[in-house]
Amino acid sequence: MNIGIVGAGAIGLLFGAYFSEAGHRITFLVRETNVDKHLYIEKSNENRERIVCEIVSDIAVLKQMDLIIIAVKYHHLKQLKNQLNSLPLHIPLLFIQNGLSHLDFLEQLQQDTIMIGSVLHGATKKNKHTVQHLGVGPTYIGFYKGEWHFINNIVERNNDKFPMILTPNIEQMLVKKAMLNCLINPLTTIACVTNSELINNDSYKVILRSMYNEMMEAFEEWKERLTWDEVVALCENTGSNRSSMLKDYENGRMMELDTIVGAILERATLRKKTLPILQAFYLLLSEMNKEGDYNR
Repeated sequence: MNIGIVGAGAIGLLFGAYFSEAGHRITFLVRETNVDKHLYIEKSNENRERIVCEIVSDIAVLKQMDLIIIAVKYHHLKQLKNQLNSLPLHIPLLFIQNGLSHLDFLEQLQQDTIMIGSVLHGATKKNKHTVQHLGVGPTYIGFYKGEWHFINNIVERNNDKFPMILTPNIEQMLVKKAMLNCLINPLTTIACVTNSELINNDSYKVILRSMYNEMMEAFEEWKERLTWDEVVALCENTGSNRSSMLKDYENGRMMELDTIVGAILERATLRKKTLPILQAFYLLLSEMNKEGDYNR
Protein backbone atom coordinates (compact mmCIF):
# COMPACT_ATOMS: atom_id res chain seq x y z
CA MET A 1 0.00 0.00 0.00
CA ASN A 2 1.26 3.51 -0.83
CA ILE A 3 1.14 5.70 2.29
CA GLY A 4 1.99 9.39 2.33
CA ILE A 5 2.96 11.11 5.57
CA VAL A 6 2.76 14.89 5.83
CA GLY A 7 5.45 15.94 8.30
CA ALA A 8 8.63 14.22 9.43
CA GLY A 9 8.53 15.01 13.14
CA ALA A 10 8.90 12.38 15.84
CA ILE A 11 5.45 10.81 15.42
CA GLY A 12 5.50 11.05 11.63
CA LEU A 13 8.84 9.24 11.51
CA LEU A 14 7.58 6.66 13.99
CA PHE A 15 4.58 5.86 11.80
CA GLY A 16 6.75 5.78 8.70
CA ALA A 17 9.26 3.41 10.26
CA TYR A 18 6.74 0.83 11.45
CA PHE A 19 4.53 1.04 8.38
CA SER A 20 7.60 0.55 6.20
CA GLU A 21 8.51 -2.52 8.28
CA ALA A 22 5.01 -3.84 7.66
CA GLY A 23 5.65 -3.73 3.92
CA HIS A 24 4.00 -0.44 2.94
CA ARG A 25 5.66 2.06 0.58
CA ILE A 26 6.20 5.30 2.48
CA THR A 27 6.51 8.84 1.10
CA PHE A 28 7.19 11.79 3.41
CA LEU A 29 6.06 15.29 2.45
CA VAL A 30 8.34 17.87 4.10
CA ARG A 31 8.75 21.65 3.92
CA GLU A 32 12.53 21.67 3.71
CA THR A 33 13.78 20.51 0.33
CA ASN A 34 17.30 20.08 1.75
CA VAL A 35 16.21 17.55 4.40
CA ASP A 36 18.54 14.60 4.88
CA LYS A 37 17.52 11.93 2.37
CA HIS A 38 18.18 9.17 4.90
CA LEU A 39 15.83 8.89 7.87
CA TYR A 40 16.32 6.54 10.81
CA ILE A 41 14.65 5.05 13.88
CA GLU A 42 16.32 4.01 17.12
CA LYS A 43 14.34 1.45 19.11
CA SER A 44 15.03 0.45 22.72
CA ASN A 45 18.23 -1.61 23.01
CA GLU A 46 18.57 -1.89 19.25
CA ASN A 47 20.87 -0.38 16.65
CA ARG A 48 19.72 2.47 14.48
CA GLU A 49 17.71 1.34 11.45
CA ARG A 50 17.17 3.21 8.23
CA ILE A 51 13.55 3.99 7.33
CA VAL A 52 12.87 2.85 3.79
CA CYS A 53 11.01 5.80 2.25
CA GLU A 54 10.86 8.57 -0.31
CA ILE A 55 11.05 12.25 0.61
CA VAL A 56 9.25 14.93 -1.44
CA SER A 57 8.25 18.57 -1.06
CA ASP A 58 5.38 18.74 -3.58
CA ILE A 59 1.96 17.61 -2.33
CA ALA A 60 1.00 16.68 -5.90
CA VAL A 61 3.06 13.51 -5.44
CA LEU A 62 0.62 12.38 -2.75
CA LYS A 63 -2.24 12.26 -5.24
CA GLN A 64 -1.13 8.69 -6.00
CA MET A 65 -1.35 7.52 -2.38
CA ASP A 66 -3.78 4.98 -0.91
CA LEU A 67 -3.70 6.69 2.49
CA ILE A 68 -2.31 10.03 3.71
CA ILE A 69 -1.33 10.57 7.35
CA ILE A 70 -1.27 14.17 8.57
CA ALA A 71 1.48 14.29 11.21
CA VAL A 72 2.14 18.02 11.61
CA LYS A 73 1.30 19.91 14.79
CA TYR A 74 -2.11 21.52 15.14
CA HIS A 75 -0.90 25.10 14.61
CA HIS A 76 0.47 24.14 11.17
CA LEU A 77 -2.81 22.66 9.91
CA LYS A 78 -4.26 25.98 8.75
CA GLN A 79 -1.40 26.37 6.28
CA LEU A 80 -2.27 22.99 4.76
CA LYS A 81 -6.00 23.52 4.23
CA ASN A 82 -5.89 24.43 0.53
CA GLN A 83 -3.30 21.75 -0.24
CA LEU A 84 -5.34 19.05 1.48
CA ASN A 85 -8.50 20.13 -0.34
CA SER A 86 -6.58 19.85 -3.63
CA LEU A 87 -6.11 16.11 -3.10
CA PRO A 88 -8.48 13.59 -4.72
CA LEU A 89 -11.53 13.27 -2.48
CA HIS A 90 -11.40 9.48 -2.40
CA ILE A 91 -8.00 9.31 -0.64
CA PRO A 92 -8.59 8.76 3.10
CA LEU A 93 -6.82 11.06 5.54
CA LEU A 94 -5.63 10.08 9.02
CA PHE A 95 -4.98 12.92 11.49
CA ILE A 96 -2.74 12.19 14.50
CA GLN A 97 -2.48 15.58 16.23
CA ASN A 98 -2.33 16.11 19.98
CA GLY A 99 -5.19 17.83 21.75
CA LEU A 100 -8.74 18.55 20.61
CA SER A 101 -8.73 21.73 18.51
CA HIS A 102 -8.09 19.92 15.22
CA LEU A 103 -11.62 18.48 15.37
CA ASP A 104 -12.96 21.88 14.30
CA PHE A 105 -10.42 22.02 11.45
CA LEU A 106 -11.67 18.73 10.01
CA GLU A 107 -15.07 20.28 9.31
CA GLN A 108 -13.41 22.46 6.66
CA LEU A 109 -12.13 19.54 4.58
CA GLN A 110 -13.87 17.92 1.64
CA GLN A 111 -12.43 14.39 1.73
CA ASP A 112 -14.89 11.50 1.70
CA THR A 113 -13.10 9.63 4.49
CA ILE A 114 -11.32 11.19 7.46
CA MET A 115 -9.90 9.21 10.37
CA ILE A 116 -8.43 10.36 13.68
CA GLY A 117 -5.68 8.73 15.68
CA SER A 118 -4.75 9.04 19.34
CA VAL A 119 -1.09 8.09 19.78
CA LEU A 120 0.24 7.03 23.19
CA HIS A 121 3.83 6.22 22.23
CA GLY A 122 6.87 7.93 23.68
CA ALA A 123 9.04 9.28 20.86
CA THR A 124 11.45 12.13 20.28
CA LYS A 125 13.65 13.46 17.48
CA LYS A 126 17.30 12.78 18.36
CA ASN A 127 18.32 14.99 15.46
CA LYS A 128 16.81 16.17 12.17
CA HIS A 129 16.77 12.70 10.64
CA THR A 130 16.50 10.24 13.57
CA VAL A 131 13.56 9.38 15.81
CA GLN A 132 14.00 7.54 19.10
CA HIS A 133 11.17 5.22 20.14
CA LEU A 134 11.20 5.59 23.91
CA GLY A 135 7.95 3.98 25.03
CA VAL A 136 5.41 1.62 23.51
CA GLY A 137 1.74 2.49 23.73
CA PRO A 138 -1.36 1.86 21.63
CA THR A 139 -2.59 4.01 18.79
CA TYR A 140 -6.38 4.27 18.78
CA ILE A 141 -7.98 4.96 15.40
CA GLY A 142 -11.56 5.92 14.67
CA PHE A 143 -13.61 7.44 11.87
CA TYR A 144 -14.55 11.10 11.86
CA LYS A 145 -16.54 10.51 8.68
CA GLY A 146 -16.76 8.00 5.84
CA GLU A 147 -15.47 4.44 5.83
CA TRP A 148 -12.39 2.59 4.61
CA HIS A 149 -12.26 -1.17 5.06
CA PHE A 150 -8.51 -1.36 4.30
CA ILE A 151 -7.82 0.10 7.75
CA ASN A 152 -8.40 -3.41 9.12
CA ASN A 153 -5.47 -4.72 7.05
CA ILE A 154 -3.21 -1.95 8.33
CA VAL A 155 -4.14 -2.57 11.95
CA GLU A 156 -3.65 -6.33 11.67
CA ARG A 157 -0.21 -6.05 10.03
CA ASN A 158 1.43 -4.01 12.80
CA ASN A 159 3.52 -5.69 15.50
CA ASP A 160 3.54 -5.60 19.28
CA LYS A 161 5.92 -2.62 19.32
CA PHE A 162 3.42 -0.53 17.38
CA PRO A 163 -0.07 -1.77 18.34
CA MET A 164 -3.10 -0.20 16.72
CA ILE A 165 -6.68 -0.48 17.95
CA LEU A 166 -9.88 0.48 16.12
CA THR A 167 -12.39 2.25 18.34
CA PRO A 168 -15.96 3.41 17.74
CA ASN A 169 -15.47 6.35 20.14
CA ILE A 170 -12.32 8.10 19.02
CA GLU A 171 -13.31 11.44 20.56
CA GLN A 172 -13.31 9.85 23.99
CA MET A 173 -9.79 8.56 23.31
CA LEU A 174 -8.70 12.06 22.27
CA VAL A 175 -10.09 13.54 25.47
CA LYS A 176 -8.32 10.88 27.51
CA LYS A 177 -5.01 11.62 25.83
CA ALA A 178 -5.54 15.37 26.28
CA MET A 179 -6.11 14.78 29.98
CA LEU A 180 -2.95 12.68 30.22
CA ASN A 181 -1.03 15.36 28.35
CA CYS A 182 -2.38 18.01 30.73
CA LEU A 183 -1.08 16.01 33.66
CA ILE A 184 2.36 15.28 32.22
CA ASN A 185 3.37 17.94 29.69
CA PRO A 186 2.99 21.20 31.66
CA LEU A 187 4.77 19.90 34.77
CA THR A 188 7.63 18.28 32.84
CA THR A 189 8.06 21.51 30.85
CA ILE A 190 8.11 23.84 33.83
CA ALA A 191 10.37 21.51 35.83
CA CYS A 192 12.45 20.54 32.74
CA VAL A 193 12.42 16.83 33.63
CA THR A 194 11.71 13.51 31.95
CA ASN A 195 8.38 11.75 32.44
CA SER A 196 9.73 9.31 35.03
CA GLU A 197 10.75 12.16 37.34
CA LEU A 198 7.09 12.97 37.90
CA ILE A 199 6.70 9.78 39.91
CA ASN A 200 10.27 9.32 41.16
CA ASN A 201 10.56 12.78 42.68
CA ASP A 202 8.40 13.13 45.80
CA SER A 203 7.58 16.82 45.23
CA TYR A 204 6.61 16.38 41.59
CA LYS A 205 4.53 13.32 42.45
CA VAL A 206 2.52 15.31 45.01
CA ILE A 207 1.83 18.00 42.40
CA LEU A 208 0.92 15.38 39.80
CA ARG A 209 -1.50 13.67 42.18
CA SER A 210 -3.06 17.01 43.13
CA MET A 211 -3.58 17.84 39.46
CA TYR A 212 -5.15 14.42 38.91
CA ASN A 213 -7.50 14.86 41.86
CA GLU A 214 -8.72 18.28 40.73
CA MET A 215 -9.27 16.96 37.21
CA MET A 216 -11.35 14.04 38.48
CA GLU A 217 -13.43 16.42 40.60
CA ALA A 218 -14.22 18.42 37.47
CA PHE A 219 -14.83 15.36 35.28
CA GLU A 220 -16.31 12.80 37.67
CA GLU A 221 -17.30 10.38 34.91
CA TRP A 222 -13.61 9.90 34.13
CA LYS A 223 -12.65 8.40 37.50
CA GLU A 224 -12.99 4.87 36.12
CA ARG A 225 -11.93 5.69 32.55
CA LEU A 226 -8.63 7.27 33.64
CA THR A 227 -7.24 5.87 36.87
CA TRP A 228 -4.28 7.12 38.87
CA ASP A 229 -2.54 3.81 38.16
CA GLU A 230 -2.78 4.53 34.42
CA VAL A 231 -1.11 7.90 34.91
CA VAL A 232 1.73 6.29 36.87
CA ALA A 233 2.07 3.51 34.29
CA LEU A 234 2.36 6.01 31.44
CA CYS A 235 5.11 7.89 33.29
CA GLU A 236 6.91 4.58 33.78
CA ASN A 237 6.44 3.30 30.23
CA THR A 238 7.70 6.58 28.74
CA GLY A 239 10.14 7.23 31.56
CA SER A 240 13.11 8.45 29.52
CA ASN A 241 10.91 10.55 27.27
CA ARG A 242 10.95 14.33 27.38
CA SER A 243 7.37 15.38 26.67
CA SER A 244 6.53 16.95 23.33
CA MET A 245 5.77 20.25 25.07
CA LEU A 246 9.15 20.25 26.80
CA LYS A 247 10.96 19.40 23.55
CA ASP A 248 9.17 22.22 21.77
CA TYR A 249 10.18 24.66 24.50
CA GLU A 250 13.79 23.49 24.53
CA ASN A 251 14.01 23.90 20.76
CA GLY A 252 12.38 27.33 20.65
CA ARG A 253 9.22 26.10 18.98
CA MET A 254 5.65 27.08 19.70
CA MET A 255 4.15 24.71 22.28
CA GLU A 256 0.78 23.00 21.69
CA LEU A 257 -0.77 24.80 24.64
CA ASP A 258 -4.25 25.85 23.59
CA THR A 259 -5.21 22.63 21.80
CA ILE A 260 -4.26 20.54 24.87
CA VAL A 261 -4.38 22.53 28.12
CA GLY A 262 -6.65 25.28 26.83
CA ALA A 263 -9.15 22.75 25.48
CA ILE A 264 -9.46 20.91 28.81
CA LEU A 265 -9.76 24.18 30.74
CA GLU A 266 -12.53 25.25 28.36
CA ARG A 267 -14.44 22.01 28.90
CA ALA A 268 -14.14 22.45 32.66
CA THR A 269 -15.45 26.03 32.39
CA LEU A 270 -18.50 24.81 30.46
CA ARG A 271 -19.25 22.62 33.49
CA LYS A 272 -18.73 25.60 35.81
CA LYS A 273 -15.69 23.84 37.27
CA THR A 274 -12.19 25.17 37.91
CA LEU A 275 -8.77 23.55 37.63
CA PRO A 276 -6.58 25.93 39.70
CA ILE A 277 -3.25 24.14 39.30
CA LEU A 278 -3.68 23.54 35.58
CA GLN A 279 -4.86 27.13 35.10
CA ALA A 280 -1.72 28.42 36.84
CA PHE A 281 0.46 26.22 34.64
CA TYR A 282 -1.41 27.43 31.56
CA LEU A 283 -0.66 31.06 32.41
CA LEU A 284 3.01 30.32 33.11
CA LEU A 285 3.37 28.36 29.89
CA SER A 286 1.60 31.09 27.92
CA GLU A 287 4.36 33.49 28.91
CA MET A 288 7.01 30.91 28.01
CA ASN A 289 5.24 30.28 24.70
CA LYS A 290 5.72 33.85 23.51
CA GLU A 291 9.21 32.87 22.42
CA GLY A 292 7.91 30.10 20.13
CA ASP A 293 7.61 29.87 16.35
CA TYR A 294 4.31 31.64 15.75
CA ASN A 295 5.33 32.48 12.20
CA ARG A 296 6.86 29.18 11.13
